[in-house]
Amino acid sequence: MYRISVDTGGTFTDVVVSDSAGRSVIGKALTTHDRVWSGMRDALGVAAQALRTDLGNLLAGSRLLTYGTTRSTNAIVTGNTAKTALLLTEGFPDILVLREGGRANAHDFSRDYPQPYIPRNRTFEVPERILADGTIAHPLDEDAVRDVLRKLGEAEYEAIAVCLLWSVSNPVHERRIGELVEEILPGMSYTLSSTLLPIIREYRRASACLPQAANAGASTGPGA
Repeated sequence: MYRISVDTGGTFTDVVVSDSAGRSVIGKALTTHDRVWSGMRDALGVAAQALRTDLGNLLAGSRLLTYGTTRSTNAIVTGNTAKTALLLTEGFPDILVLREGGRANAHDFSRDYPQPYIPRNRTFEVPERILADGTIAHPLDEDAVRDVLRKLGEAEYEAIAVCLLWSVSNPVHERRIGELVEEILPGMSYTLSSTLLPIIREYRRASACLPQAANAGASTGPGA
């Protein structure tokens, strides 16, 4: 049985395949940005040749595949991302700006305060409220969500990230927004924070699902 590790970088895709005896081989190929699997397949093909087998047998004989990528990091650093909107609970529009209460050394003015992942004017508030215990205090205003989504379509947004307050306790509103995205904007890339990173603290969830949505939107397909 084989174990496969894959790292998709900005230029190359590298794979390491280990067998049950602990022997390892390396495969390397150019990263294919339009379809990541193509570069991954080519690198796996190189590894399969080193193992004197073919790609089909290699995959069939594998029990674990670990995948890592720097695509989102590269996209943020270079600014090569899709036009992305962030949907937040009404009344909490500044999650990306406030972060978790400031920088590590608040009095160090030699370092600029980092900018949010997306401009503030690409943040949209959604009327709804779920409490910390998962109780629905205010139901999701689906009409308001539909209006927002139509505006995003008219403005030619390419991706949507959704990070609602306490969706980690009850993701029902985020999931419903995902359904509305598929209904109103079919083919739009979107990412739900409660699906991607279901942990406490909105900034951490937002800062995870935004690059995911923006990077997925730069290619094709939903990122949920």
